[in-house]
Amino acid sequence: MRRLLVLLASLALAQVYHPTATLIHGDTEVVVEKTSPDELGLAWIEENDEGVLFIFYDPPPYRVRVRFGENAEAFAALALVDQPDEGGGAVVLAGGEARYLEAEDRVDYEIRAEPDAVEVKKGRFQAFGRRLDYDNEAGLARIQGPVRFARGGDTPLEGEAETLLYKLEGDELWLLGGVRVVQGERTTTAARALVVEEEATAYLFGNPVESRAPGEELSGKQVRYDLNTGEIWVLEAIEGRFSD
Repeated sequence: MRRLLVLLASLALAQVYHPTATLIHGDTEVVVEKTSPDELGLAWIEENDEGVLFIFYDPPPYRVRVRFGENAEAFAALALVDQPDEGGGAVVLAGGEARYLEAEDRVDYEIRAEPDAVEVKKGRFQAFGRRLDYDNEAGLARIQGPVRFARGGDTPLEGEAETLLYKLEGDELWLLGGVRVVQGERTTTAARALVVEEEATAYLFGNPVESRAPGEELSGKQVRYDLNTGEIWVLEAIEGRFSD
């Protein structure tokens, strides 16, 4: 087995070099990039019988970045990228650290699935979780919770869920389990939610979805939610109660 340490010496180049690893899913590139300067962090490439393992580590305030095509990205301190010769592949993104052991010519690393270790961004939408696992064959990233999320704007929102899923095919971002959204004086709970950031809309599903604001209680099995304003439309099995 051959091991190669990508040396992180400063080079007098006009353009800064950032080590990367790329997985291909259909027409989409998933690019993992070390972002810290050459003299900081670590980039390691290790060949094995199945292909190549990349280990990228960025110390604070830098973070390893994963770009899921043009639409979503994620950040954390440590990334492991499994790049088989026969396609497929996987990425683990989490907190932790790595260091090169010169005497043994190997890298020692520790993965730490800590609260808020991973950040996911899609447009204005931000989410934080403990660990991201990406399966390139399925084109699916799963963020281990508890997940907290937020979205800026004139009427910002925040919330929580048990898990976040991002599907490359269809560019779908799902919040699963114990979904709770707080925006202004409105609080909405659901079993799961599909966030369509490009339309500033979310579709919430539950049995029921419940939404409460001063003087108003609404519920239904499916709700359309305006992420900019917090307005909701019950699309299925509406029930409501209103008071002055």
